[in-house]
Amino acid sequence: MNVLVVDDEKVQIETLRRALRSRGYQVFEALNAIEALDQLESMTYRIDLVLTDYVMPGKDGIGLLKKIRKKYDELPVIIMTAYGEKGMLIDAMRNRCDGFIEKPFNVDQLINEIQRVMGKFD
Repeated sequence: MNVLVVDDEKVQIETLRRALRSRGYQVFEALNAIEALDQLESMTYRIDLVLTDYVMPGKDGIGLLKKIRKKYDELPVIIMTAYGEKGMLIDAMRNRCDGFIEKPFNVDQLINEIQRVMGKFD
């Protein structure tokens, strides 16, 4: 499975890359929403899931989710956040976010959330 990890923190991307690769996932990365959309547009590889941070400079995770829904309607999206604020969760649900995971989380929690989300698409 190909996962696009979107986070403005390189250390977070590297940590997620190592964790996901150790479980057999192929990981691609983007440091912001614009870079993520460019990668999706290039389609040099098929992305099966987007794992994005909520708080990023420029377009946040909800903004990215909205753009994905316009062009890649069925692409599963999981938002990572340390901010479990109600308004953000409501906005994400209105835009058909497939899953959430609160930071900090461990590898098993992340894999469980990915499997839960991907189970909806089987």
